[in-house]
Amino acid sequence: MEEFAAALEARFADAGDFVRRVVPTPGGTVRCYWIDGLVNGEDLSAFVLRPLSRGGEICSAVTTPVPDPVTGAKQLLSGFCLVLGQEGALCCEVRSSVKRTPAPPEVESTVKGAKDAFTETLRINSGLVRSHLRSLDLRLEERSVGSACPVQVSVLSLEGRCDETQRARVLRRLETLQVESLASPAAVEEALSGSRRTAFPLLRYTERTDKFCQSLLDGRIGVLVDGQPLGYTLPVDLATLMCSPEDLGMDYLAASLVRMLRYLALAAALLLPGAFVAMMVFQPEMIPTKLLESIIESKQGVPFPATLEVLGLLIAFELLQEAGLHLPKAIGQTISIIGGLVVGTAAVEARILSPAALIVVSAAGICGFCLPSQDLADAVRVWRLGLCLCAAAGGLFGLTAGALALLIHLAGLESLGKPYLAPFCRAETGQALIRPLLDRSHRELP
Repeated sequence: MEEFAAALEARFADAGDFVRRVVPTPGGTVRCYWIDGLVNGEDLSAFVLRPLSRGGEICSAVTTPVPDPVTGAKQLLSGFCLVLGQEGALCCEVRSSVKRTPAPPEVESTVKGAKDAFTETLRINSGLVRSHLRSLDLRLEERSVGSACPVQVSVLSLEGRCDETQRARVLRRLETLQVESLASPAAVEEALSGSRRTAFPLLRYTERTDKFCQSLLDGRIGVLVDGQPLGYTLPVDLATLMCSPEDLGMDYLAASLVRMLRYLALAAALLLPGAFVAMMVFQPEMIPTKLLESIIESKQGVPFPATLEVLGLLIAFELLQEAGLHLPKAIGQTISIIGGLVVGTAAVEARILSPAALIVVSAAGICGFCLPSQDLADAVRVWRLGLCLCAAAGGLFGLTAGALALLIHLAGLESLGKPYLAPFCRAETGQALIRPLLDRSHRELP
């Protein structure tokens, strides 16, 4: 017992929240250890310390023997109280109940969907999934990931609906993963999808429980990480990223029209600035005469060519968006209004920018906000700037070449072996044609 206590106390020698207490009992003394802030003080006193001092038995829902000090230290970090006596060591669960309760989603707003979003506690999140999917086919397998700071990761799937090969690949990936911790969403995404050379997401994250459960019903694999208020699902494809859970709350006609509008918004967000630059610089005859005359008249006195106007506005739009994200909510809205209306209007009135360029870039930005996936919208922002540069270099020919390069890039992507452009292409044909033309865009999971 003395060696066990010495090793445990040495491991937490510099920890100010490490509590040691010697409890006298009718049969001698026992030592109790816990981490202040991780345990519930009332439960600790009522169910562990008081029964021990009176010679009774510990009243805890979970009690496990501890074979060595290393295991005991890990249990302390999980909210357990370690009781060390002459016969050995025992861990009792007395975790703190101070946790964030499920609240409505803040980022993914919903009208008809569920109002319980994921929290930072794994057990609460898995309980939310269980409450939405009351099925005996729901499988929940856990792995501990991380060498320095181990984190519990749960892999969820519905038996009979998911692809067993894909589920096995995710589990094998987690078991062979060599990382220190999964402390950030970026680390989780890289751990699940592997290193990749693409701006497009290879998995989907959500804070909405109904969206996560619907993905499980569709046969996808779900992943929950302790400490992350998000649920991850894979594999994904472009069609999946273009769908919204709100579509299920509409009739088929309205949902189909809205989905068509999203695809049109995707095309406009990608191609509209590049097409404007290409036609203004290289092919003005492609613009209708009346519209061209109006654009030329509004551009009188503007010192910059159309290429610099559009590129400058795209960069300013990105800066404005980043400023709104990193500032407090009230200030961010003020910055957006000032930057979008006051500065834009003043620049047009001062003949620094033409109204046509401002309208085109603003329309492309609004179309980008229509996309359901934020990661997909970020990838569109990157490729929009690239396609604009291609149009500035080669006109409509350069824009077409850039669009074909984007199509080839998307056709070469896979998520857990599923083609990214599914169901628009098949793995046997699309990959066989595209793969010889380019290197793999990401490293596959083992």
